[in-house]
Amino acid sequence: MQTVLQIAAEAARQTQLAQSVVSHNLANASTTAFKADLYQAESLYVLGGDTATGATTRVRGHGIDYSPGNIQFTGRDLDVAITTDGWMKVVTEDGTQGLSRRGDLRVDVNGQLIDAQGNAMMGEGGPITLPPFSQMTIASDGTISIVPLGEPPTTVAVIDRLMLVNPPTAELRKGPNGLYDVDNIDNLDADANVRLSVGALETSNVNPISAMVEMIELARSFESHVQTMKSSDELDTSSASLMRLE
Repeated sequence: MQTVLQIAAEAARQTQLAQSVVSHNLANASTTAFKADLYQAESLYVLGGDTATGATTRVRGHGIDYSPGNIQFTGRDLDVAITTDGWMKVVTEDGTQGLSRRGDLRVDVNGQLIDAQGNAMMGEGGPITLPPFSQMTIASDGTISIVPLGEPPTTVAVIDRLMLVNPPTAELRKGPNGLYDVDNIDNLDADANVRLSVGALETSNVNPISAMVEMIELARSFESHVQTMKSSDELDTSSASLMRLE
């Protein structure tokens, strides 16, 4: 049979885990296109024979809040925000492919189109590399066009198209680098229904005020569990003293 101390200790542990998730979300409240982590747990009865003898908690798993963030207009030509369901395909420096909604793009010294984390943006033919240009535009379907350096403004060349995909969210896995993975990521087909807003960025979907309120509630809950543990320990000590007197 579980003791009050054991139940309170487990509840405090689960509350502490929830605090770490909320803290991580709060730290990324200003991160472009960040999706909040969710923490799920449930209460369980501990059965002894045919009688419920106690209760505990069990982690049901970690989830992701895939709801979109707000669209914040920046006016910058290389900023893009996905306005529908979907993702942009990227590749990291070590060659690992991933999915991202982060659209704060730039062109590095080698002419490669990358995001603010340094991930290379994938096109329909692989990582996108641009020749020297005087002007660059990105269309709402991800098509990238440039005016080659030294050419008149009327000379427009289509270079590539951002690889926009839309796998089911149930199949997505979030990695420690903030990118998302899915089985057979190499074989994902482009989805023409994924659209972009140019000159804008998607904000984090974390509500800082709600996250702060949740942190306060969790802190109070943790303190309550710790106090219960102290009271239980004091009762056990008193009971032991009474037994010695007898």
